[in-house]
Amino acid sequence: MVCPRSCVVRLLGHDMGLASCPSGLTPFAFLACKDARPRFHLSVNTRTHMKPRHTNPPVSGTLFLESTSGKDRRSLSASLRGGLHPVSGDTASFSTAPIDTPGVPETAVCAPATLRLAEELFDRWNEALRSGDARRVSECYTDDAVLLPTVSNVPRLSRGEIQHYFEHFLQKQPLGKVDQRNVKFGCNKITDAGVYTFRVIDAGKTEYVPARYTFVYENRDGEWLIAHHHSSLMPTS
Repeated sequence: MVCPRSCVVRLLGHDMGLASCPSGLTPFAFLACKDARPRFHLSVNTRTHMKPRHTNPPVSGTLFLESTSGKDRRSLSASLRGGLHPVSGDTASFSTAPIDTPGVPETAVCAPATLRLAEELFDRWNEALRSGDARRVSECYTDDAVLLPTVSNVPRLSRGEIQHYFEHFLQKQPLGKVDQRNVKFGCNKITDAGVYTFRVIDAGKTEYVPARYTFVYENRDGEWLIAHHHSSLMPTS
């Protein structure tokens, strides 16, 4: 069968439509036009666009993409599931620095950390409260410490701001007693979280206030200091 010129299928980005073909062509007729390669099985409806009878299956397999340096080699699992398809494999460009862990070229010396040390660090802070000296209390914290205080909605983000907070809070003569503690240890880090009770004196009246706390101590140049302190009143039942 010879297809008229007006029926020639044009490929490679040009018009894919059929027009003016004889109405007598049988559906799925095999067109062998010289100008239409490769050949297609077509459902001949002269008023619709040409569509292939079968679509290609999804791509599957393993694909490796390598940069010129040879360091960036990723394996892609198959199926082309879109632009957010996960990439796995070793690649220098996607490396993430370790958290609380020295990198390969670094060497860390971890200071000894024990439960007894955590207790002593709290006692040192508590004795600073008893002294009534806000500066002495602030010296228990690092220069860049974060304090989320018990009786203020404003975070304190430096040693100076922490000292300012305690200048007012120490007027209540606070003194803490730990009721329950949970201690975790890291390299040059101690996290002490639990429940304590504060004794405060306000207008001559003594009150005992239960609160939750978290102390994160860090060893800075051989000295253990508070890097983060969160204290909040117990929710009322």
